[in-house]
Order: sequence, then C-alpha cells, then structure tokens
Amino acid sequence: MADPAAPGHIELEGSGKFYYPSGATYEGQWKLLNPPPPPPAEEPKEVKKKKVKDEPPPPPVEPPKRVRHGKGVYREGDYKYEGEFVEDVMQGQGTFTYASGSKYVGEWKANKYHGKGAYIWPDGRRYDGMWEENRMHGLGVFTDASGHRWEGQFFNGSGPGLTSLV
Repeated sequence: MADPAAPGHIELEGSGKFYYPSGATYEGQWKLLNPPPPPPAEEPKEVKKKKVKDEPPPPPVEPPKRVRHGKGVYREGDYKYEGEFVEDVMQGQGTFTYASGSKYVGEWKANKYHGKGAYIWPDGRRYDGMWEENRMHGLGVFTDASGHRWEGQFFNGSGPGLTSLV
C-alpha cells in the first residue's frame, strides 16, 4: 500500500464534501476517475528516438475527476437524493425527495427509477411496485388519497384493468 504522505501520492477513493457551481452539495463517498498513469520506466535513447519517429503522439489524457461513488447525500435547492452512486450515477438503493414533498424510495439504474420501489405523494397517494425507466411497469399496488387500493399489472406508467382491493 502506498504511503498517503509520500510526494505525488494521489488518493483514488475517499469521502468528503463537494460544492458545485449551481449551489448543490454532495457529502459522501467518492472515487477518482482517470487517475494519472504512473511515470514510464526509463528506456534507452535509441528506443526513444525510434518511438518518436515511428509512432504518432499519444491521445490527450482525460484529466482526473472525483465522482460520487458509494453512499452519499446530494442536495440541490429543495431536492435531495440519499443513496448509492456508481461513477456519478444514481444506481442501487436510494431515496429522492422532491421540493413538493413527493418521494421515491427504491431501486435505481442509470439515474432512473428501475426495479422495486415506492412513490409517495404529499396528499397520501402511493404506488408500490415495479418500475422501468422511471415508469410504473409490472406488478404494483396504487393507493389513492382516500385509502382505496388497486392492484395489478402496470404498463408503461398506466394500469389498465386494475382490480380494486376492498
């Protein structure tokens, strides 16, 4: 393991707080993408000259970038996501709370509701079930503000033929 105090040592992961130009903040785990490559081993001058003459220059290197990776909390204005990130993308388990007070709790894939989850409206309405690409899709239960429940297959955000549960 490299000594973190050594000159030139770069942390590849950690935890901390990020501040974005928009005013948003993130507090949690992070990972460094595109870490600088280790310095090349010295080669004899003849090899260096041949390489320079025969090979095109290497493509420009992407600068290192710290991204949200692991568990954390992202806040922007009255919006809040608390959960898992994979290389700066909401993925895994998480809760997103909207400015309106609505909330999604469940599985995420590529920044979208995907898998099992619940969406809760401030007026008491609620959907519990399967999601695909941010839409209710698959088996689920919708409960209206009066407490009436409908169960069945949802398709692409709607629930034709739902059965009322008494």
